Amino acid sequence: MVNALVIVLLVIAVLIAVWFLWQILLWIFWIFVNLTISKKKEYTKTSKFYNWAFVLWYRYMMIAGRLKVHVTGYDKVPFGKRFLLVSNHCSKFDNFIHCAVLKKTQIAYISKPENFKIPIGGRFMRRGLYLSLPRGNTREEFKVIMKAIEYIKEDKVSIGIFPEGSRSKDGLLQEFKPGAFKIAEKAKCPVIVCSMSGTFAIHKNWPWKTSHVYMDILDVIEPSVWDEKNTVEVSQYAHDLILNNLNKINQ
Repeated sequence: MVNALVIVLLVIAVLIAVWFLWQILLWIFWIFVNLTISKKKEYTKTSKFYNWAFVLWYRYMMIAGRLKVHVTGYDKVPFGKRFLLVSNHCSKFDNFIHCAVLKKTQIAYISKPENFKIPIGGRFMRRGLYLSLPRGNTREEFKVIMKAIEYIKEDKVSIGIFPEGSRSKDGLLQEFKPGAFKIAEKAKCPVIVCSMSGTFAIHKNWPWKTSHVYMDILDVIEPSVWDEKNTVEVSQYAHDLILNNLNKINQ
């Protein structure tokens, strides 16, 4: 009986040691890869290796955050084309989930400058062609939009954007900024309309409770839409589509 107990304790100890070693090796890997990314260089091409390493980091953070992701509409995604992904925004995990689920392609997000200072993540963002959007500077905003259009047209990367402009503070959907849809209009690319729910509660649930997150790809708006509608109309359509989906989930 005593010998059996000792063996069980030894097995548990070994498993814990292996788990900790695996965690340490992962972080050493990400730190090493990060050091190969320059903070000063302006990258003009994506890299499958860095994208894989970044998605791996995202997936790790999702596991650490105790997320259970449920996806619908995955079959609608036009992986053979570059696209503009638009989504509501309630949590810093939103784009983590997008990239992890849509790992067959590469998505660069338009993000606020402060995010590029995040340890590890900031350098990966720079290497993944993420775009820094300074607020209140019309000229710089225009440059960022033009760069996003260029990336799609030149088949470098798809673009992800949150048309609300910032994270929702109460979990409710905010109004969209139609200007975000100019990217798709000028690049003549599809627009993926994505609804996220359950992410707002992640910080409340962690670490004791699993968060069930729902990523619903509601529609893919084809470029032909611009022959009949303008950015305000398309923006409102996408907004209403997400709002209706969120209302159904919350009923």
